[in-house]
Amino acid sequence: MNYKTGDRSVHEGEGLLFRHLVPDTPEVKRIKSLQGREYEYAEYIGIVEYSIARYFCEADRKIKDKDAVSALKNIRKNFNKDISFFKLGLEREIVKNLIEVLEEKPISHHELKLVIDYVLDVIENRAWMEDEQAYIKWAAYIMNLFTEEESEEYEKSIKKLASRLGLSSKHADLMLMKGDEEDYFEFVEEYGGESEGKEGDEGWGEGEELDEEKLIAEMESKFLSVEDSEKFDFLLENGPEFYELVGLYISELAEKGEFGRIQELYSKLTEKYDDFLYLYVFMGATYLEIDPALARSYFELALKALDNIKELSYSTKERLRANFLALIEKIG
Repeated sequence: MNYKTGDRSVHEGEGLLFRHLVPDTPEVKRIKSLQGREYEYAEYIGIVEYSIARYFCEADRKIKDKDAVSALKNIRKNFNKDISFFKLGLEREIVKNLIEVLEEKPISHHELKLVIDYVLDVIENRAWMEDEQAYIKWAAYIMNLFTEEESEEYEKSIKKLASRLGLSSKHADLMLMKGDEEDYFEFVEEYGGESEGKEGDEGWGEGEELDEEKLIAEMESKFLSVEDSEKFDFLLENGPEFYELVGLYISELAEKGEFGRIQELYSKLTEKYDDFLYLYVFMGATYLEIDPALARSYFELALKALDNIKELSYSTKERLRANFLALIEKIG
């Protein structure tokens, strides 16, 4: 992401955020959250996050996530004040850069508040990562503001954190915003080997004998090529047997922002199948950064389901139990 802002002086009379906002409309006022509408407001969200990350990298390496939260809340509360009202440093950096964007593409008062609320949620959703600069470092990393050495060190720290929580390297890559979305749900790949292999319905389990890795790749390829309704119906009939495809489909829906469809699938699968452990894990992983409290509830369901699953060995159950408990504790 590249933002060329923050380098122009704001002259007297230009320093009012209020001056660069348009009136709210009934349609705009009906928007309650930017969740699922990120693309529409990407420029405004991006400039706020870039301002925080750049200030951290270029001006003050000691600021913490709580400082960003304080600055954003003050801006949200006082957007009708002149730039001179705001504290020198991070607050003015954010306001100045917002003004530059709003001069070109104004939005309404309500929309600006939603933009700030969105960034506040993003910061809060990283509070479980046991670092007072979890969000700020992440923002600096994804916006390529770190040096090469700093980026490497940050990647190592995230992979180390993921390892402690029992997450795979592919999940760590997604936390770093790398890799394909289907990699997101590899949380349980280490434990899949103990599940008994079963043949699928006609059209899914055909062909010459393949090793497990090739078979999964072939199934995924076929699965991804069919229509959404076919995927949905197939998983309702075969979800526990093809739990990898459940994760893949949930990942696909999450990437599209179709969380209503995810909840529909979850509801129907839990009605039909008891103690669908991996479904709970996939749901928890889906909401881990979006809604930590909801993610926690799914991991708690996974924890409860463990005792009712006979197919897993005692050692695997205990390993999973420790991972779930650690993750629940980190989420808080």
